[in-house]
Amino acid sequence: MVYLLLDSSGFGGIESHVLQLARLLKSKQQAVTVVFMRHYVDHPLYQQLDVAAIPFHFLHAYGKKRHSAYSFAKQLNRNDVLHAHGYKASIFIRALRFFTTSTIVTTFHAGETSFGRVAIYEWCNRVSSFMSYNLAVSQAIQSSIPAQCELLSNFVPVSNNVECLPFGKPRRLQVGFVGRLCAVKGIDRFLWLAAQNDGCDYHVFGDGEDVELLQSIESLSAKFSIHWHGRVDDMAEHWHALDILLMPSRAEGLPMAALEAMSHGVITIATDVGDLARLLPNNCIVEQSKWKTLADTVKTFDNDKALALDVAIKQQQHIKDTYSCEARWPQLKAIYQLTE
Repeated sequence: MVYLLLDSSGFGGIESHVLQLARLLKSKQQAVTVVFMRHYVDHPLYQQLDVAAIPFHFLHAYGKKRHSAYSFAKQLNRNDVLHAHGYKASIFIRALRFFTTSTIVTTFHAGETSFGRVAIYEWCNRVSSFMSYNLAVSQAIQSSIPAQCELLSNFVPVSNNVECLPFGKPRRLQVGFVGRLCAVKGIDRFLWLAAQNDGCDYHVFGDGEDVELLQSIESLSAKFSIHWHGRVDDMAEHWHALDILLMPSRAEGLPMAALEAMSHGVITIATDVGDLARLLPNNCIVEQSKWKTLADTVKTFDNDKALALDVAIKQQQHIKDTYSCEARWPQLKAIYQLTE
């Protein structure tokens, strides 16, 4: 059995990664269970796991699916794999290694600099990394881990039926922001960039601490076309409405949103942070200090739909070849020491 552990109160990059990993394991007929350290009411991942018929339970929670940490550790055996995601879950399962012979794996996802209590947790996570087999979703994160750490890029399923059709349609260019509304993800930069080209429609999918920037949405809309959709639990139903994903981030790892967008034929353009330079072609990425030039990139694709279609097709193929579930499975199989 592969147990995927996380401490999660919302849906973001880590949750998307865990969902894709669980689906991949299930598709390969490998037994998998997702373990939440705490229960949160109406967590969107619970429903998505139910739909995918992937079992899950909770530690320190209520209900029939409750398992204490001690009872959870007692049921494990040497053939099981404990794979934690996020600092709290990683620290927790390293402590369990004293009570089990199971394989202990942790994944480092965070590419931004932490502050306050989170910074203390992240420090503990890194200094205790020698107690587990470690993975990182980007080279920048990998280089920050003091213990041995293997690079395992994020991955997404890719359908052969998804085509890059929007650029052939006579419509205004649709540009989107997907993620937490905060300075790290650059929501303030996105709004500035949107104001530079009123010939496009702009969409914001997400919620977060900088939500006040979008509270005055009516006054913003008078200047340019922008639509705030709030938090969306699953972007699968919305990618078709976008042509470009704009990511003016100040820090990243290897964002799941970029992979998902590109797999759906949506061009991703971004600042050069995290591992995005490995993901994107040169004409779709700019130095972070030159983030304002992303406005020119949007205009280029708006004025040249043939170029935009060509880039969309190439980005989608890159995901199929390198960042698809099938491309990552041999590495995961070896890490877990699984047999088929």
